[in-house]
This record gives sequence, structure tokens and C-alpha cells, in this order.
Amino acid sequence: MQRFGLKHTTLALLFASVGWCAQASAADSDINLTGPLLTASPNVPSKGTWNIEPYLMYYKSADSYDDRGDTQAKDNSTYQWQTLVPITYSVTDRFMLTASVGMAHAMSAGMRTDGWGATDTSIGGQYQLLTHNEQRTTPALAVRYTHRFPTGSYDKLNENPLNATGNGAHVDTFSLLAQQYAWLPNGRPLRFRASISYSLPPSHVDVKGTSAYGTPQDFHGGIRLGSAFGISTAVEYSIDSKWALALDLTYNRSSASQLHGVQGKGENIAPFSRRDPVQHVYSLAPAVEYNFNDRFGLIAGVQFSFAGRNNDAFMTPMAAFNMVF
Repeated sequence: MQRFGLKHTTLALLFASVGWCAQASAADSDINLTGPLLTASPNVPSKGTWNIEPYLMYYKSADSYDDRGDTQAKDNSTYQWQTLVPITYSVTDRFMLTASVGMAHAMSAGMRTDGWGATDTSIGGQYQLLTHNEQRTTPALAVRYTHRFPTGSYDKLNENPLNATGNGAHVDTFSLLAQQYAWLPNGRPLRFRASISYSLPPSHVDVKGTSAYGTPQDFHGGIRLGSAFGISTAVEYSIDSKWALALDLTYNRSSASQLHGVQGKGENIAPFSRRDPVQHVYSLAPAVEYNFNDRFGLIAGVQFSFAGRNNDAFMTPMAAFNMVF
């Protein structure tokens, strides 16, 4: 049975939530970088700084990767508009609070979401361990903790499984973030970023009725989700004080999950169970940046998968406007 909502919603959340790209206040006004679409910055802006970066994304998936990694056409294509607004606030020069809220609207097989629904919400913090020196020849390093709250709908969806905009789980994620500059002979910089994230297996999630997990309307039970692991790397090139190019390369892995419960009522009750295998997906995200100055920048690009197993093959055009106050 097709799992509406879950894969594309959680993937879209992952793409953008890791892209909390606190823009560095460049000491040299000739070098302004907004940050790539996906790979997070380890930099914490100076105390009292707000960073808000609204995203608009359009997820499209007509194929999926099977257990061998081959691409197979899906019975029905899925599409989803999503907005996501990451927000950070620097409590000190090394520690900042993070939050992310969003909404989504999905379409598939002639059906669509009943309006726009809230997605899951994330709150966390980031501490910077190492900072760049004035010449930006030394690396920056930070650790981040994020807790995702299940604020999006995921079960009791009546006849419309597309109304699933979350997965019902509390998720704790720990990340290590790094950044380094390399200076080219023309005096322009390449900025490299990398992040490694691990999400603990959530506790048992109760599931009733039609859900993001592809359960029927008369289902009662629950699911145990596995852990998740992600690696993201990125490079940016500053062409001049306004324009820059960016490219992300990502890998995400979700462990197997186990759904269990019953279907039916009265004498017609029958066991219902399913094990979903480990999922893998690799993606690229090229983008173009236009920086108005060192505080406001626009970035637009497209993230697309190029390999995977037991996962959607997808393409997601997206744009974000970064604002530092």
C-alpha cells in the first residue's frame, strides 16, 4: 500500500531544516555569501542577532527506487508545495537558539490536501566550538541539538491520506557542523561546509485509521520508527560582491520501521502488520545566490535525487530569502 504524505513530507522537512544558514557578517564587504540550500552553517552570529530564512519548495516524485536501487515508475505521481521558516537567535556570541515552522499542501491521483496543513515543528540549540580567525584560514566547528515535535497531522485522516503533513513522532537529532575557506589566485574564496547528523529512534507512535503510514480507516495499532543518519557537504564560490554559486551533496538513511496492529471491528478483526525496509537516498542541489549586502540574500536552486533504495526519486525546486537583523 502506498504511504501517502510520510516520505515526501519528512524529506522536505529534512532538506530545509538542515539549511539554517546563518549568514556570516563578512569582514570584507566584497564577499557576501547567503549559504547553500541544505548544508547548515557552524557560525553563530554575534549576540542579539536574529536570522530568518523563509523557504518555498515544490516537491515532485513520479518514480521510486526499489530494493536493488533501480528506478520504477509509481502508480501515481505526488506533488507538494511547502513553506518552511527557520529562525535563529544568538543568545551569546557562541550559542544560538533555533526553531523551524512550516505548512504543506499535497496533490496525487486527483486528490489534494484539505487546504494547507501545519508540518512538524523543530526547536533546538547550537554551540560554536571553533571560530574562524580574521583571515578566515582556520576552520569553524559547531554542535547542534534539535527536537522535532509532532505538530503535523499523521493519522485519523478519514478518506484523505494526503492530509498527512507529519509523522507523529518526537525526534531528537544531534549534528556536527564544519566550515572552511580556500582562497583562489584571483582573490575570491571557495567556502566548504560539511555536516553529520544522527536522529535517535523515536518512541512508539500510536496510529489510528488512515495515516501517513498507509493504514486503512479501520486500523488500530502503532509503529516503531528506526534511527536516521545524514551527511551533507557543500561548496560555494563568490563570483563578486553580489553573485555566488552553490552546490550541496547529501546522503540520508532511515532505518527499518515496524508497523503492527489490527484491522476491522467485532468478529471481523484481523492482524495487520508491515515491516518497511531501510531507506537510502543521495541528492544534489545546485543553486545561484544574489546577495544584496552582508545581511540580505536570495538563493534559488533545485534538489534532485540521483540514487537510492526503497525511497522516492524526487525533484524539488526551492528558493529562500535570508535575513539577518
